[in-house]
Amino acid sequence: MATPSVTVHDVKVIGLAGPIFAAVVTLIRLFERIRLKRFGFDDSWAAFSMSILVVFVAALFVHLGDPTHLSHSTRVAMYYFLAQGFYGIVWTARMSILFSVVRITPEGSRLKKILYVLSMTFLVVWCVLFAQVFWVCETEPSWKDSLAPQCALGRNVAIAQLISDIYADSILIAVPLRLLWNLEVSRSQRNRLFVVFTASIGTTIASLVHAYYVLRVGGLDEVFVAIIEQCVSLLVCNLAVIVGLTSRLVESVKRHCFGSKGILVGHRLAKTTIGGTSTRPIDFRTDTETGTQLNVLKVVDVHSDADSYHRNDDTKVYP
Repeated sequence: MATPSVTVHDVKVIGLAGPIFAAVVTLIRLFERIRLKRFGFDDSWAAFSMSILVVFVAALFVHLGDPTHLSHSTRVAMYYFLAQGFYGIVWTARMSILFSVVRITPEGSRLKKILYVLSMTFLVVWCVLFAQVFWVCETEPSWKDSLAPQCALGRNVAIAQLISDIYADSILIAVPLRLLWNLEVSRSQRNRLFVVFTASIGTTIASLVHAYYVLRVGGLDEVFVAIIEQCVSLLVCNLAVIVGLTSRLVESVKRHCFGSKGILVGHRLAKTTIGGTSTRPIDFRTDTETGTQLNVLKVVDVHSDADSYHRNDDTKVYP
């Protein structure tokens, strides 16, 4: 085994910062879905993934703490929580992504039935990987005698992870592409599908890197990369909803700050000029002949009762 380049402190930092960020993004997603009364199966899977992440972080810090304060069975149990928690976070996040595609697939279509079948295969693969950890670790129990026990998962587990990751991520890339090119979907749905497609490529890269560390490195380096992969997976499953929320917020800000023809409204300026002439707030008025909006500056001389209007040639029109 190679000498680890990652310290316990590094694992604690990434093990706290990454999950906190992923959990906050997930909570924003869940709050937005509940607010819009659009909570669905994909949101349930995302919430389940976040719940497992909380347990994972607790087990991680117990596992990395002072082992002399823990019983032998507790130390072993913490490792199993970490190993199985990793699978739980990654595969529930993938289920959330898959059901995000399911919810925008036309009802009653053949593709939707296929997606339900594929979701069942995801669960089967998760169960197989879950059981494999016990098959490998329990057949060679010598690792349990260490103060900080960590099973050497080895080649078979790495190969199984690699195959399952390629299988799942290929589906999560291919299905959005299928919907993008062969079905009539709205612009917002098309944007969401594109986000799922591109983000799934990122999870594939993270899973390939983790499989390499399981096979060649192990130790704390493996734990470090596993934390990154599961946080990326949870972030990716929330990305489509967060992108939609961000888009709506931007549109809301534009509607609030800009007029119907793209001219900034709602902001008024005032100043006092030399000689007692006061400039009133800028008022946007409409030229009745041309129908165009002009920035008209109303100037009042404090020594006269007459008002005069002047065209402000420095009008800024915002796109």
